[in-house]
Amino acid sequence: MVWDYLMDIENRRDYIPALEEVIMLTPLPVTLGSKYIEVAEIGGRRLKTTYEIKEFELYEYAMAQTIDSIFPIKAETLLTDVNEGQTELRIDLDFKLKGIFKMASGIVGGIVRTQARGILKKVKANIEKG
Repeated sequence: MVWDYLMDIENRRDYIPALEEVIMLTPLPVTLGSKYIEVAEIGGRRLKTTYEIKEFELYEYAMAQTIDSIFPIKAETLLTDVNEGQTELRIDLDFKLKGIFKMASGIVGGIVRTQARGILKKVKANIEKG
């Protein structure tokens, strides 16, 4: 259930702040090699980021990496069964700031960590309410 919710691209707008649209470039379902564009408004600018699923293990792990972005991002999603009916979700984000963003890396890192905690809370709430 958790995996299906996370891999349904349409759900991403429900838990990622500033995300306006997700455009699939390859047919569903999401799997190894899938590509999609996330469109978000950040700092008054409309940004498009293209991702590709580079690693994929059904119901357990997915790694998406940017193939077109203002800075490289790697996002890993890992699900682990911890008890019957309970799933641990881990999301690791790795990004390399360039240009003017590099000067503000401490601030940007703090914003990303805060947003990541918010994403996990929203995912949990959305799954629990069904």
